[in-house]
Amino acid sequence: MQFIPLMLYAFRWPIEVSYYEQKTFWSLCSYMVRSRKGIEMLVNLINISYCAMKLLPYQDKAFYKYQTESVQEFRFALSEQIRQQVFYAIFVEKVETSIKSNALINALKRLVQKQGHHL
Repeated sequence: MQFIPLMLYAFRWPIEVSYYEQKTFWSLCSYMVRSRKGIEMLVNLINISYCAMKLLPYQDKAFYKYQTESVQEFRFALSEQIRQQVFYAIFVEKVETSIKSNALINALKRLVQKQGHHL
């Protein structure tokens, strides 16, 4: 009889882990919703994001190596690639508007394309 609370908490534990991941790894700690609809929409957004992160390594061969990694590891790697693409895109855009050097622009575009990114 004394272990029943522990058995009941076993049902609650996945919820606690999910809540911790949402706050820590998904950076959702600053989102505050009060209405039932807002809470449902936030939970749906979180679940869709999580599912996308789990399915993408199986859908895109570029991310194949992340099939066995945690969602957090994959999210970190994906965010690094996004940052690189944004950096290159902004850099090339600024070069195009300020220097207008076709040779430099083409060289940068080839570098970005060689790394597998698209502008």
